[in-house]
Amino acid sequence: MNYLAVAVIGVGVLSLVNLWLTVAMARRLREQQEQLAGQVPQSAQRPVVGLPAGTPVPGFSVTTLSGAVVSAEDLGGERSLIGFFTPGCAPCHDQVPAFIAFARTLPGGPGHALAVVSSGGRRATRAREQDAEPLVRELAEAGAAHVVGEPSAAAVAAALAVTGYPSFILLGADGRVEAGAHGIAGLGGLTALAAPA
Repeated sequence: MNYLAVAVIGVGVLSLVNLWLTVAMARRLREQQEQLAGQVPQSAQRPVVGLPAGTPVPGFSVTTLSGAVVSAEDLGGERSLIGFFTPGCAPCHDQVPAFIAFARTLPGGPGHALAVVSSGGRRATRAREQDAEPLVRELAEAGAAHVVGEPSAAAVAAALAVTGYPSFILLGADGRVEAGAHGIAGLGGLTALAAPA
């Protein structure tokens, strides 16, 4: 009978210790939550898209699908936009209307916008989802930008250190990179600056 009493007392003591530890842990979690709520959240790092802002645009020269030759120097003097797309990329197709709308606001007009359709380093395939034709047609028919395909596309993507698709790089009139993003909206308030005042 003594063993039974000792066992019941032992279980009771363990239950009280467990209850005390649970209350202490709940109090500590509440204190940490209050501390975190009082802190200013750190802004998320923007993903690297290409050359950092402020970097001079390296020299490049590309031949558009219409046969025109466009160089980095041709884009100087006005704010310019370069969009990088690849076939089979749903976000690329989704960004085409926003790219066209922004390109139309550039003071320099279509001469200061490049739509670069790249294979993204993938081997060419004739699968329907990889076919560049619909993407190129949509960009070309809009008339808002020069359209560049392979092999020129790879050259300009390498020159601007593009890291993924879609990518958009805004160049300043001074020939330096202003901003880069994987979506037009990621260029922030800079898109409003493209339109003449």
